[in-house]
Amino acid sequence: MNVLILGGTRFLGRHIVERLASGDDRIVCFHRGETRCALPAGVEERFGDRNADLSAVAMERWDAIIDTSCQRPEQMERSLALHADRYVFISTVNVYADLSLPGVTEDAPTIETFDPADEAAAYGGNKAACERLLLQHHAHGAAILRPGLIVGKWDPTGRFTYWCSRFARGGRVLAPGDPDRRIQFIDAADIADFVQRVLCDGTTGTFSIVGPQVAMTMAQLLEACASVAAQRRAPPSDILWADDAFLLERDVAQWTELPLWLAEPQYAGILALNNAKALAAGLRTRPVEQTVRTVLEWIENDGGAAGGGMTPEREAELLDELMQRPSG
Repeated sequence: MNVLILGGTRFLGRHIVERLASGDDRIVCFHRGETRCALPAGVEERFGDRNADLSAVAMERWDAIIDTSCQRPEQMERSLALHADRYVFISTVNVYADLSLPGVTEDAPTIETFDPADEAAAYGGNKAACERLLLQHHAHGAAILRPGLIVGKWDPTGRFTYWCSRFARGGRVLAPGDPDRRIQFIDAADIADFVQRVLCDGTTGTFSIVGPQVAMTMAQLLEACASVAAQRRAPPSDILWADDAFLLERDVAQWTELPLWLAEPQYAGILALNNAKALAAGLRTRPVEQTVRTVLEWIENDGGAAGGGMTPEREAELLDELMQRPSG
């Protein structure tokens, strides 16, 4: 196949490029050239800004376009002018209009109107608008993939990476909320594998791309991080749980200071979506221990690996307060 990837040099796009390059297809990456990485042998590069000029890839016909970078409807409108038989769009679970309850499926309504000043709503709303444009143009050749939190090597956000590196340090670890709270995430390498399967099988439709395949709790994730860190001779860890009220009273930033923690009722279902359709279409997710191990190896070998999360000083202060609270 003749495959064009819009993006492809950062995080998820980079994983997709590496996975597809392992086959016999012709892979062309179109990007601005601002984020450079060592692409696999044989991968071609075309340079340009999709916000202004797609002429570098406009004269060819593509068997498939993989769009990893579209954020706004005007970007989608421009890329839909390209000649392609199929179009795979990396969207987001944030397109769902109501994420307050668990079990949301792909048939749930998506955001149609939103306040542009609301960053979260604008992100999901713009992605939902991109999806609608794509379906209007590629009614029979579109695959829309809606990932949740994407994790793994090359993650520029430091979100999931925080928990891996935190247990590598050992000591007392501040853990957020209910230990039995369900969580979801997806390794970027697993998304890349699914993209390849979608292309090979000719799969179309919309899929919530979340894992693990078997439901996981926050406690199970942290225990897995601790176990992998211990295997790598990290100092022992002691997990101390702080409830939502304690953390909110102290203005701990949800999702960023303590990743995978969201206490707001409107997001109660964002880490508990239904992934049955994606699993039936061939999505497979690797054991969390494998992801943690890969992330720790990346951190050790790449000085530019993202940090993120709570500072050690802030964590120590909160742990001291937590220990001083009266029990019961």
